[in-house]
Amino acid sequence: MVAAPGTAGAKEKVWFAKGKQPQFHDDRAIDQLMAMVVAMTAEISILRERLDTHERLAAAKGVFSPPDVDEFLPGPEAMAERSAQRTRLMRKVFRVLKEDLARYDVKVDEAGLDKVITEINDG
Repeated sequence: MVAAPGTAGAKEKVWFAKGKQPQFHDDRAIDQLMAMVVAMTAEISILRERLDTHERLAAAKGVFSPPDVDEFLPGPEAMAERSAQRTRLMRKVFRVLKEDLARYDVKVDEAGLDKVITEINDG
């Protein structure tokens, strides 16, 4: 593994394997899309397991019910934490694109990605 400056500059390193990347499809974009889908699927799988654990514990202890969850309104602190989690998830999912850019030493303005993330977070 080697590190290259990320699209955000020296503060963010992007790690990638040395050498030629394996290519499974004629179009590199399809390989990138597949990598992103697999990363997202892994995150969703972990999330579902954790959610299942919380629901089972809550039901067993009579702490709260599914309708309580449906009616919950998060406060500003929870919203900020959720926004940070969404940002982390999106950066992880789109990491494959950043690795590719770093591999070919392509510099990208990070402000564009931050703008999209902010728009998604703001709804």
